[in-house]
Amino acid sequence: MVLFSNEVKNMKELEKIIKDNDLVSKEYEVAVIVYAFDKENKIIFQRRGLGCRDEQLKLETIGGRVKKNDIDFRTALQREITEEVGTDANIEIEDFIISTYAKTYDTRYNKEQSWIYLVYKGNLESGQLKIAEPDKCLGYERYKIGEVDENELSNGAKELYRIVSEKYSYLK
Repeated sequence: MVLFSNEVKNMKELEKIIKDNDLVSKEYEVAVIVYAFDKENKIIFQRRGLGCRDEQLKLETIGGRVKKNDIDFRTALQREITEEVGTDANIEIEDFIISTYAKTYDTRYNKEQSWIYLVYKGNLESGQLKIAEPDKCLGYERYKIGEVDENELSNGAKELYRIVSEKYSYLK
């Protein structure tokens, strides 16, 4: 479900926007996601490993949970990029795309988890992607818009992929 399309900078701004939204659980986590495009305009996906708490073996983009000590969302996303792909790759964060809300099933704790996703567009400017978290990432796959089998995407990634595909259809 789409929440909003204007960028918010931090948790305080986010809480202000969603405070009256009865559809969003009061117990949610926030994730920052980058749809990173390479020089051939292919989206970089990760194949989720068995160490992930949900949707193992599915394709997902780069990103992850915002931590309490993250100053703002762009800083959190830069931290996540570095944690997941290492320091050799330079992924430049560009535009804020959209915020969505979804629920997943956390197999580690056997419970449903509510997520607010903050999605950005980025570009792989230089360097090589490393598998910095081998238990969570089996490898990287790259697809042009329209080439990926949507059944291979995680549930959270499906809605986002459709939004990104429509917005950036000129990159096909």
